[in-house]
Amino acid sequence: MSTDYDVVVVGAGIFGSCTAYNCQKLGLKTLLLEQFELGHTNGSSHGKSRITRYAHTEVEYVDLVGDAYEQIFELERVRGEKLWKKTGLLWVSTGDEIAKIHSNLKAKNIEHEVLKGTDVEKRYPQFKLNDEWNALIDPMGGVIYADKWLNAFRDEFKKLGGILHDRETVLSHSEEGDILYVNTNKARYTTKKIIFTVGCWITKFLPDVKFDIEPVSISVCYWKAKNEAESHLLNDDHYPVVIAQEMELKVFHYSLPDNDYPGAIKFCYHYGDRLTKDLAHPENRSQHCIDLPAKFIRNYMPVIDGSVPVKVDKCIYTVCFHFLFSSEFFIFQNSPDEHYIIGQIPTKNPNILVGGCGSGSGFKVAPGIGKALAEMAAGKKTTVDVSFFSADRFKPSKI
Repeated sequence: MSTDYDVVVVGAGIFGSCTAYNCQKLGLKTLLLEQFELGHTNGSSHGKSRITRYAHTEVEYVDLVGDAYEQIFELERVRGEKLWKKTGLLWVSTGDEIAKIHSNLKAKNIEHEVLKGTDVEKRYPQFKLNDEWNALIDPMGGVIYADKWLNAFRDEFKKLGGILHDRETVLSHSEEGDILYVNTNKARYTTKKIIFTVGCWITKFLPDVKFDIEPVSISVCYWKAKNEAESHLLNDDHYPVVIAQEMELKVFHYSLPDNDYPGAIKFCYHYGDRLTKDLAHPENRSQHCIDLPAKFIRNYMPVIDGSVPVKVDKCIYTVCFHFLFSSEFFIFQNSPDEHYIIGQIPTKNPNILVGGCGSGSGFKVAPGIGKALAEMAAGKKTTVDVSFFSADRFKPSKI
């Protein structure tokens, strides 16, 4: 079977679902393919909650967040359902990150507040920090209802006439002039554009582009209050979303209220164990992925029982440290920067686009990334300038 499309989006996680929705919204006939059954837990998009925030140490992220908020506000209006909860973000750091974030938010006229670490307890009694810490509050930070976002973008995509196939594996793609072919285990499709939003599977589809990605298994830890009488301090009416950085130790934690498991906050070390060669979770977790958040909790969160997590889930993050392009004339490479990749890959067909390397922070900006990719596919100028995330930043050098 062969069917003609304007765009085929490969990968129906949050990046792919937002991209397909925005493509169809722009009038592009779009097919969204997912290799697993919808609702699977093999990637990075499952679960109930994620963090959203304007606060970033790189100013280039702020407008992407703003675009994502606008899309979510519109979806909430159209669907008549809440897709997130504004709790405020508390960002605490022992380094100079707070000054960077303050400068970025000030430049964009985004409301925020800077505090001394010792003043945090007055606002949030769950924390007791000393004068080594600085803090920033982003009032627009909050909890994303992740499963609802994913369902909303897929559902609205189909309402607009988009086609979604799950349990359909892409085996290969090829090109013939301006026509691209996508071959799956079920069919062959022709299309004008292909957009890969496949996370850690990107090396399968672009094997000649040597992505130096590091897919890791995150231990998602959940913790209860020491006393049942204080368990209300863990819900999203009282507990903010949190980022905590111990810069001298190079330790980065994130935390959310008890939306996933009532009575237990999510508090996790923002790193983990490498996946197996088959891109599966390792059988044994590194103990430090549990010990590090436990230590922070015991030192700075007197309300929480930091002795042992009540539950540990798994999630996959995919980070791009650098990648290598090989051809007859050039080798392209870069120093590590850990930012997203949005758009065309140098040396590849310009009608093939990529949205990736977003695990760990990409969920909140997925609507903005999806819109930018859709606009690129439609030959339009992107609403948000995403050139910072272009693969063109990996400058070539002649050999």
